[in-house]
Amino acid sequence: MYDLEDNTLHKIEKGWSIAMSCSEERLKRLYGWTDDELVVAKQQGLVMLETVCVFVHGYDCVRLPVDFWKMLFAEYGIVVYPSALTECLAPSGLGTSQTFTEIYSEHIVMLGKRDSNRPAFCPFEYLKEPLPVYEK
Repeated sequence: MYDLEDNTLHKIEKGWSIAMSCSEERLKRLYGWTDDELVVAKQQGLVMLETVCVFVHGYDCVRLPVDFWKMLFAEYGIVVYPSALTECLAPSGLGTSQTFTEIYSEHIVMLGKRDSNRPAFCPFEYLKEPLPVYEK
């Protein structure tokens, strides 16, 4: 467990949930994906990448545990460069024609696609897992 207050973690998780649903809806609309194509995109981590971009865009003032960022890289191959959190990005075409992934393409990247049949878990599921018990 982490030192985030329960209320803070709850707010962050709620924001993540909103970002995830907005990402799915936006990707389906912009790319014209069917439900089956969306499932494949989830398995490949493309929806996770868009969600991370939306989350960073909306929650740039929230300080998350370092393990959140490490887990994104280890589990999904997603790298969030510090510039994503510090530079002011002007999403000129974001209204209807661009994804957040395209806007943040130089600041948040996914190194390769996931090769898994299971959809990616929410990063907060990993953060909420209890630490393993120490054994002699």
